[in-house]
Order: sequence, then structure tokens, then C-alpha cells
Amino acid sequence: MHNHLSLSLTTPTTPPTPKTITSLPLELLHEILSHIPKSSLPSIRLLNHTFEAIAFPLLFRNMLNWLDYNTSHAAILALAHDAFERPSVMWSPWASEPEEPVRDGWLGVVWRLQMGTGLVREGRGEKLTPENYARLSGREEMSERRLRVAQNRYLMHRSYSDGRLREGKGGEVVESRDVWEEKEL
Repeated sequence: MHNHLSLSLTTPTTPPTPKTITSLPLELLHEILSHIPKSSLPSIRLLNHTFEAIAFPLLFRNMLNWLDYNTSHAAILALAHDAFERPSVMWSPWASEPEEPVRDGWLGVVWRLQMGTGLVREGRGEKLTPENYARLSGREEMSERRLRVAQNRYLMHRSYSDGRLREGKGGEVVESRDVWEEKEL
């Protein structure tokens, strides 16, 4: 009986399967990716569906702040008062925004951040537009005007803080600078 026990103890076992980063809990992956430079997040989104789902809200985490007029106005004012960061020429923070139409990329990012999905409603076949956003999202406050003003204030701020407007593939607006770091919302 003693020999039998020693044989069973020395029997080789299957080596453990190597763990990969994707086997980590989602909360831990989120924490890890939240420390990645924002400029790397677009590439990380391309790795797989899990990384895309985690990196997207991190990449655009401040985009919804532009929907609040007071918060967005405070960001533009802060830039206007920053002698080192502001451009030599800029519009008055109290000037009206240009009447640019709402871009599909902006609309898609806002929808996905608010609704948690890129799809409007499966099977409905209705294209998402600024005019039907409030009805489809169930958010009455999301008028075409509010979406347009938020987008244009965002683009205006980006042109000031970056010195140029940047767009990603397919017209998607790419946010590369965290303008809300010091503001608790």
C-alpha cells in the first residue's frame, strides 16, 4: 500500500495552461488599460472585441461632458485664461458656435457612450440622425441643436488646444487630450 501511494505521488501531471492577459477579470483589464497612454488606445481597440469594448469608453471618456453647456463653457474659458496653452488667436468663449451639421462620427460616439451599443435598434432599419436621436434613445433632452452645439464646441476647443482638428478613419472624431482631468463631474 505504501508503494502504491508513492507511485501515485510521483506520477507526472499535465502542466498548467499558460494564462494570457485576456483571461484576467474585466475589472482588472479596465484598470490596466486606464493607465495606457490615450494615444495607444485606438490601436488597443483593434486587438479583439474585449479590448475594443474596454478601450472605447476610455478613449472617449470625456466626450459626453460636451453635452453639458456649462461644463463645456468652463473648459473653453479655462483654455482662454491659460496664457501658456491658448492659441494666439481664438474666438471669444461667449461667441456663438458655427452652424456646422452634426457629423455621423460624433453622433455614433455619443450614442455608443450613452446607450452602450453601436446599434440603434436591431431590425428597425432606421438610420440614426440628429433629428431622431431623442426619440430613438428615449432621451428627450437630446435635441438636434444640443448635439450640434456640443459637437461644435468640442471641435472649437480641439482646434484651440491641439492647434488643429484631427479626425480618425471614417470621419470618427478622435479625442486625444484629456481636458477634464482636474474637474470632478
